[in-house]
Amino acid sequence: MTSRFSLIPYLCCMILLLAGCAPKPAGTPLPSQATLGVAGFHQPHQGWQMLSSTRADKSVTLSPDLLEELDGMLSELLRAKEDRPFLGTEGTRQCQELILSKMGGEQAGVSGLRYWMDVGRCVQTDYLLIPQVLEWKEREGGEWGVTEPGMVVLELTLLDVQNQFVAGRFQYDERQRSLSEDLLQAGRFFRRGGKWLPAKELVRDGLREGLREMGL
Repeated sequence: MTSRFSLIPYLCCMILLLAGCAPKPAGTPLPSQATLGVAGFHQPHQGWQMLSSTRADKSVTLSPDLLEELDGMLSELLRAKEDRPFLGTEGTRQCQELILSKMGGEQAGVSGLRYWMDVGRCVQTDYLLIPQVLEWKEREGGEWGVTEPGMVVLELTLLDVQNQFVAGRFQYDERQRSLSEDLLQAGRFFRRGGKWLPAKELVRDGLREGLREMGL
């Protein structure tokens, strides 16, 4: 009797480990003929940029070089799927500037949804993917030991431009924890080799998860 009950903690741990390792199912892919436009990474501070109720005001301001690096990371992951061509950030940025100039002094009263839908129409794409960094804290320490772990809050929004609605939204809120702190995230812990990652590598993890869940 004693030996049988002593297995219960072990079995509970195994169940939690398996749950942490199991990937979430992939989302429904976009229609095969649909075009996909991609906006550049940015931090939403203005109301017309925001697609949720969260501003990026709590975060450090990221440099243009780092945002461009994140753009390249997202493009690399999207290019890995050869059956999904996409329109890059150059055309989207041009359309953003054009829509902003048309808004003029009305910017304060324009919602983020209206603004980004207008950008999508300008790009002439069926869907528009918008990546936003809401919070960012860099790792303090090295990959094998930290005084403060990295943390990112990333949001991906997919707009159906033709039908004028939000087709998908994914938020990745990740402050890296040790295995002893969060057994439910065992899958992530082992996939990362037990290392403490810099914030931009946490973003890469979040993009992989987000694109999978959104069928991209």
